[in-house]
Amino acid sequence: MPRLSKLAVIIAALVSYPLSADEPDGYSELLSSYLSNISTLSGNFEQNTSNQNDHYSTIYRGELWISKPNRFRVDTISPSLQSLVSNGTDFWFYDEDLEQVIVSRLNEDLNQVPILLFSSDIESIENSYDISGYEDEDGEHFLLQPVSEISLFQSLSLEFRDGIPIAIKINAASGLMTTINLKQIVVNGPIAEDRFSFDAPDNVDVIDDR
Repeated sequence: MPRLSKLAVIIAALVSYPLSADEPDGYSELLSSYLSNISTLSGNFEQNTSNQNDHYSTIYRGELWISKPNRFRVDTISPSLQSLVSNGTDFWFYDEDLEQVIVSRLNEDLNQVPILLFSSDIESIENSYDISGYEDEDGEHFLLQPVSEISLFQSLSLEFRDGIPIAIKINAASGLMTTINLKQIVVNGPIAEDRFSFDAPDNVDVIDDR
């Protein structure tokens, strides 16, 4: 069976007025307003993944691009080159070290592919997650807990500042804890169409599971 990296499994997913405790739906409405204002999103990221006892830690750095509907590209630059690409229908995972490309149909399940939060309507999100949150001096934090017992994640936390996503924290069902810090984020900027297509390099294995 082809091996997928922890980054391919995890990466996922990515405000400024107070909400009171007697407004339980306010967080859903606020998250909806921010996500609906995002047509495209691009920038750099640094992802730190560790187990609950901090016995090991892995840091990934790279770039990402997201465009509605359901198109994204995530390229890691360090520690090795990996690419996760979707054109909205098909999904490519390329691992330079393995010299391998896996092609499959895009899984649109929000419990499995949380990066699709940026291209889904709030009704779909509410059907998949219980949404709560809080505000502090760093920004506004949205906690998403999967409704389904069949999920890769115990919870997701999205952090926004002035309407811009700046961090994603993931508590995976496997026990891994992941923090993805987003940097130099551009919202609704132009992204070339060919960013969301992928041509396999020469001399690599291509596994087509479509």
